[in-house]
Amino acid sequence: MDSADRTLLNEIQKQFPIEVHPYEILGIVAGITEENAFTRIQRLRREGIIRRLGGVFDSRKLGYYSTLCAAKVPEEKISDLADLLNKIPGVTHNYIREHDYNVWFTLIARSEEVAERIIQRIRTELEISEVFSLPATRLFKINVNFDFSEEEDAQDDSLSSPESGEQGSTNRGSSQPFDLTDADISLIQMIQGDLPDSPTPFTVLAEKLNWPVEKLISRAKDLLDAKVLRRFGAVLRHQKAGFVANSMGVWQVELDRAEEVGKIMAQFKEVSHCYQRPTLSDWPYNLFTMIHGKTMEDCDEIMKRISAATGVTDYSMLFSTAELKKSSMQYFLEEETF
Repeated sequence: MDSADRTLLNEIQKQFPIEVHPYEILGIVAGITEENAFTRIQRLRREGIIRRLGGVFDSRKLGYYSTLCAAKVPEEKISDLADLLNKIPGVTHNYIREHDYNVWFTLIARSEEVAERIIQRIRTELEISEVFSLPATRLFKINVNFDFSEEEDAQDDSLSSPESGEQGSTNRGSSQPFDLTDADISLIQMIQGDLPDSPTPFTVLAEKLNWPVEKLISRAKDLLDAKVLRRFGAVLRHQKAGFVANSMGVWQVELDRAEEVGKIMAQFKEVSHCYQRPTLSDWPYNLFTMIHGKTMEDCDEIMKRISAATGVTDYSMLFSTAELKKSSMQYFLEEETF
């Protein structure tokens, strides 16, 4: 990648322009032509660096329930569980990690009751009793943007500003469902997918909805202002972007310090996600930090720096050994099969 590629990647992770001629705007930012900006981004998509270019939504504001699940799974049942989770549209991520709790997956469902029904079905079908839901009780940070502003061989010092603009402490209940119209839902169904390969992609989407393009752009910006649409931009494959080490750092923090510590952790640009979650009888960790580095040593060093800054010394690192599923949620399109 050259400097123009890196500039484009930085820009479209933060926000892809929701305009009639988005590549003209991106070309100006990168100091290149509209055609060149379009060609470069299409190449980065073909190469797999850009996994998806589309809307990223706040599931709670859409009326959905989300949770992180931890499971103790015997080795011989992991493939069966993976096959089952691959069939569930609401399971967007599934990883094997180095721990007794060796399988971790995210689940998004229409309600908490539906999510629990899915989890119980998993327990029953595979005869695995230890599958637990750990929903976020506080959100301190969401950030999956990788910073390409440095040279490609620079040290990993570089996860950029929050994806959702959410800094500090956010209680789970503070994000109430937004009053969506039928037109809003039609728009969400359209822009949550991958952006068309066209120099004027929003015109293509508007034609599919039989809307004027100005209406689509205006309403999408309204959803962005309301934070229903957290951002419209690029989601990258972090391995292909050079961040091949993936560590879930978990911390045992006194409850009366959880908010204070979570805010400090959120300030580390290398931390992409920071949440408070429930504990289990054999899982004492209540703060979760997701860290992506170029090496495992990078992640270890970041954890030590966080420990020094917070004074929290009871922590563990769970590295992913296999990525079994990684997809984007398709809201208002999933069929409830569980």
